[in-house]
Amino acid sequence: MNLKHNIFSIIFLLCFPLILSAQKIVLGSCTTHDSGKYKGEMASGKPNGKGSTIFKNGDVYEGEYVKGKRQGYGIYTFADGEKYEGEWFQDQQHGKGTYYFSNNNKYVGLWFRDYQQGHGTMYYYNGDRYDGDWFQDQRQGYGVYTFATGAYYKGQWKNDMKNGKGFFDWGDGTTYSGDWANNQRSGKGVNYYSDGDVYSGNWLEDIQNGKGIYKFKNGDKYEGDYVQGERTGEGIFTYANGDKYTGHFQESAKDGDGTFIWKNGDIYIGQWKNDLQNGHGKLTKKMGDIFEGNFKDGHVEGEVIIHYADGSKFRGVYHEGKRNGAAIEETKDGKRWEGTYKDDIRDGKFIEKDRNGQVTGSGVYEGGKRIDD
Repeated sequence: MNLKHNIFSIIFLLCFPLILSAQKIVLGSCTTHDSGKYKGEMASGKPNGKGSTIFKNGDVYEGEYVKGKRQGYGIYTFADGEKYEGEWFQDQQHGKGTYYFSNNNKYVGLWFRDYQQGHGTMYYYNGDRYDGDWFQDQRQGYGVYTFATGAYYKGQWKNDMKNGKGFFDWGDGTTYSGDWANNQRSGKGVNYYSDGDVYSGNWLEDIQNGKGIYKFKNGDKYEGDYVQGERTGEGIFTYANGDKYTGHFQESAKDGDGTFIWKNGDIYIGQWKNDLQNGHGKLTKKMGDIFEGNFKDGHVEGEVIIHYADGSKFRGVYHEGKRNGAAIEETKDGKRWEGTYKDDIRDGKFIEKDRNGQVTGSGVYEGGKRIDD
């Protein structure tokens, strides 16, 4: 009798916890701590297990609960049509999950305390896609953004923008590799253009700015300063045909003081404006002639001194590429002619002197014809 009683007692003690445990999970309904209407599995008067909740604002949650909080797998549908499917912890989207936005974007990836955080992929409504790192709902870290057009960027992100080292391919043959800041090329980088040109140097707010080297497809090359995408400052422009300019630029044109050396050996040193010789300068021709004076739009204009290779000299005025006005000419042995020119022809009174300054002749020219006194 005692043995039977003891056996019954042991069986009762073993089974009683199971009975109590079974009683903990019941089906029921209640108001959640965040004012939702819950129906489903419950324990100790709180949602625990699988169930669904309808909130006052029209949101709906269907999924797992632990001790009254959304935890485990669940689907939360917002009143505006957005939806989250995935893991929850302590009432927050936490772990792996998929979010459907009202604008038809879709995010698939990791979550941390209600934020897109960790690795994830955003599929944009227009066909674009981002696959990479996230921090508090923003692209941050390393990621690849592929546009619907086929263009793509791969590199560093910060604050939802391209920031740091990165590579961009526009898909038309144009690529950039280098530094980025706030979605723009800023810092040092190399840009290959679709037409074959290449720029390597400094950038600021998506424009060449600072020191750089630009190589043209045709073989020309510029090395020097840039301001807002234009050659501005000091630089060297080397032409494919062998010509070379060293000096100042303004808005991509030769402007200021500079030296131009032609392939044939001619050299100009002086002032420039609008890409042409303008102002005071000195032109030395390959054969030895030297023009020193004022230039306008690439030609001698105004007062000029010419030292010819044969030793003779000219001092006078040029207009539209021709001698016009008062002039003095001197041979290499010192003989001197003083008179005037009109459209490159002697015209008007003249006087001639020997090397000692003695007058040896005088008269007048009429249309190039000499008439002695």
